[in-house]
Amino acid sequence: MKILLVKMSSMGDIFHTFPAITDLRKHRPDVIIDWVVEESFAEIAAWHPAIRRVIPIRLRQWVKKRDKAAWQEFKTWRKDVRAEQYDLVVDAQGLLKSALVARCANSKVRAGYDRNSAREPVSNIFYKRTFAVSKEQHAVERSRRLLASVFDYQPDAAINFGINQNFAHIAKNPAKLIFIIGTSWVTKLWATAHWIELANTVTAAGFAVEIIWGSDSERAIADEIISACPAATRPDGRLSITTIAGMLVEAAGVIGLDTGFSHLAGALETPTLALYGATSPTKVGLIGEHTSNVLMQPVLDCMPCHKRSCRFLPENSTDTPPCMTGIAATRVWQLLQQKLAPVVPACL
Repeated sequence: MKILLVKMSSMGDIFHTFPAITDLRKHRPDVIIDWVVEESFAEIAAWHPAIRRVIPIRLRQWVKKRDKAAWQEFKTWRKDVRAEQYDLVVDAQGLLKSALVARCANSKVRAGYDRNSAREPVSNIFYKRTFAVSKEQHAVERSRRLLASVFDYQPDAAINFGINQNFAHIAKNPAKLIFIIGTSWVTKLWATAHWIELANTVTAAGFAVEIIWGSDSERAIADEIISACPAATRPDGRLSITTIAGMLVEAAGVIGLDTGFSHLAGALETPTLALYGATSPTKVGLIGEHTSNVLMQPVLDCMPCHKRSCRFLPENSTDTPPCMTGIAATRVWQLLQQKLAPVVPACL
């Protein structure tokens, strides 16, 4: 049986889908899986050994441009996709855009969430088979339950992202920590002063710190941290996702924000803390005993606001909102030590 899976973005959503694919491969090894993802995430989707073919799509670019060239590129993409006959197409995203992409495929049967389960209920009209999956479940479990319902099996209790074998050659460094300081929203950022305090604390405890950055503004923050804590380091240039993954595997632990790379660290089973404020980790946070989702305690009445700007700060402010400032560096270090135990830095 040959199926097409549609789950295009974001980075975190891609990682959240891996356990469902692992389940499907275990319970239905006869199923051949192709996967439509945004072009920028094709590298990631190909990590899973159950995926035969990754089909990149540039939907974000096409929608943004909305010109003749974008339309022609889409038609070429659609023609290529329709050249393959599929027994089934599964839309695991549950949005109107993903349902429309699923409709482009050459298949008589499309499946997805039912009206009460989809993120955008209108997507339901494009499916021949629909399934009820509670919106109250974590995103990982929703994907697992959807594929289990489509193929009629019971998922295992244990969650297996299924990608660690790609990095089995990388040795763990028990004295190295990774800081992931960047994220897409200003309201998700942690105060630079807190990063500096944490960096000085962990380096004094014998750990090396490497700071991951991906933009000029993030590099500036990294340099500010390094200026105050010269023992910390950062890569000279931007790195590929695969290279960063290798660094996350090597690390003894990771401290990050609500961003895709924190989810990647968790998927790679590295002890990971993700700091949350404006957004909620309840349904899309890190998952697994080796991870923790950290919020300030007690939480503010406005949390989570799910907004890109904070009402307590001036308009267009780049300052850290109170919900993130309220996460103390000392508490993060205490929680990280619990995840690292009984790991001890080699230099101690």
